[in-house]
Amino acid sequence: MFKKPENLVGLDIGSHAVKLVQINSTNATVKLVNFGVSPISKGAFSEGRISKPDLVAAAIQQLAGHLKIREKGVAASVPGFEVMIKKIDLPMMTEEELDARMQDELGQYIPYNIDEVGVDYQVLGVSKDRPNFMEVMLVAAKKESISDYVNLIRMSGFEPMVIDVDYFALSNAFETTYGFGDETLALIDIGASKAIMSIIDRGVTAFTRNISIGGGQITDKIMEHFRVSPEEAERIKLGEVVSETQIKEVEEIFVSSVRTWVNECKRAIDFFYTNYSDAQIRKIYVSGGSSRMAGLDKVLEEHVEIPVEIFNPLSKIERDPKLFDPAYVDFVGPQVAISLGLSLRKTKEK
Repeated sequence: MFKKPENLVGLDIGSHAVKLVQINSTNATVKLVNFGVSPISKGAFSEGRISKPDLVAAAIQQLAGHLKIREKGVAASVPGFEVMIKKIDLPMMTEEELDARMQDELGQYIPYNIDEVGVDYQVLGVSKDRPNFMEVMLVAAKKESISDYVNLIRMSGFEPMVIDVDYFALSNAFETTYGFGDETLALIDIGASKAIMSIIDRGVTAFTRNISIGGGQITDKIMEHFRVSPEEAERIKLGEVVSETQIKEVEEIFVSSVRTWVNECKRAIDFFYTNYSDAQIRKIYVSGGSSRMAGLDKVLEEHVEIPVEIFNPLSKIERDPKLFDPAYVDFVGPQVAISLGLSLRKTKEK
């Protein structure tokens, strides 16, 4: 008998925190086993990239120890800006013919030395405009970037079984918990130093974009304005220690920052519409640690004129209320969307 594929520990490495999620999934159910978030020491990242892997590895080890995770196989993801994602139309052909064609013609689609990148591709379906063609999604990542993540994970005491892309992990979490219908929707995960947007058109990833916005921008402004520590600025940002006299000042910082965020999101959505002029985004789902800021969903909805909802995938999966405090699940759930998507991967999946 073949051994049943096992779920992996989902590991999401952000510039502000690491997130771990464990689930137990069958064909019928997904049950939460374990999850947690741990901050990363300041200085571990520089310009959005890992500069001190030892600090990141220490944060992962600390969180894994706190959660008492013994499994070693993990699924992790590289950020979208580390990869090239491209859609191409090709004549209808078998999977074997596609593999052979990719081997011969890959160089014309990838703007890198083929020997320096790892490439994967997936057939999305029949081409929208040409019925005798099929849409194929190409994903290419530099082997050096992948190697850096593999080495970091091993330094943390884990074994990397799957290296995914954050766009696809986010979509995987949404599809499993909320489900895709026939509409077009946008997923936006906002972290500390960056955000990713994935627009899903009738269940298929149609558009991805890395956006240079994040909660760290607001934290930095609060630190500078109130002359407080990063930790206190973070608490002020989340409304935990705001006095009556500070409320108006914090609101002004928040509004000025979010105005920039909204403009960047609108720009990305407008670019999507240039290629999908007949599509109409019906709803935006926002996740990530920075989605927890009070009123963000309402401000975004008001300015982009599209309904906005906070995406908390943990609210849709089975869990033992005796083990997981509902208030904590509601608070942290949006922050672990990508790590949940990664945890849904199996050891023997392609």
